[in-house]
Amino acid sequence: MLVAGGTHGFGLVLARQLAGRGAQLLLVGRSPAGVRAAIAACESAAAAAGWPVEGLHGLAADLAQPGEGDRAVAVCLEKLGGLDSLFFCIGRSGRTAVLKLPADEFRAAIEVNLITAIEISQAAADPICRAGGELVYIGSLAGKLVTPAMGAYAVGKSALAAFADAVRLEVAPRGGRVLLVSPGPIHRHPEPTAEADRGFHRYDDEVARHGLSAEVAAPGGGATIKLLDPEGLATEVLDACREGRLELTRPWKASLLAGLIEWFPAWGRQLLARFTAKAAARED
Repeated sequence: MLVAGGTHGFGLVLARQLAGRGAQLLLVGRSPAGVRAAIAACESAAAAAGWPVEGLHGLAADLAQPGEGDRAVAVCLEKLGGLDSLFFCIGRSGRTAVLKLPADEFRAAIEVNLITAIEISQAAADPICRAGGELVYIGSLAGKLVTPAMGAYAVGKSALAAFADAVRLEVAPRGGRVLLVSPGPIHRHPEPTAEADRGFHRYDDEVARHGLSAEVAAPGGGATIKLLDPEGLATEVLDACREGRLELTRPWKASLLAGLIEWFPAWGRQLLARFTAKAAARED
């Protein structure tokens, strides 16, 4: 299995769970130090569950660079002797005002959230189809529901969702599967303070630069939504893979709202605006 973006955040949580279930892994991240730390964490998870650690490997690579996706898959095939699953966990959120955002910053949002997935998916598709495996894309709820100040991120994640659908059309006849995961904001822990856990400092510079209200710095861009437990979400993702599901959206109520917007655009967006307004009016 190949976990792109498996050295930090939710990708690392997912990698640890896979290692704890005895999976052989290649973790891909941009930082050599981050790769080493992630491998150590996965080895601990595997050893604690009684699995050998010899099948856990890492690779420092920047998938935004041409040739790096091909190299990651080649290393995976060399180290593991095959490839049956790709977990794509790369992305970056942000807080922006789209009518003031320079075009190059839009390109950057699309590059990190979509372009990084293309070459590695193209290289991984053939071995995964031969193995009857799956390509799993960790998208975002922002790819389904656009909230204030998150427009550029939503564009990138919406593009990733469309890409996942297009990949599914091509791999399904060949025995491959595609799962798109669209989670809301995920709890980042451990965190030193409750304020940091709410995520208010992560986007301070962008909020100030774009002249946005402080409330949109909160997870979800200020929408009233409970942070997801990363361990529980990882379990759900792996269960969805086992069940052959096409999509997983969490929290589940958000999938209902996304469907409502699809069928009744005006009504659904009014409801979404109410959730966002409640968050903006909430005191810190």
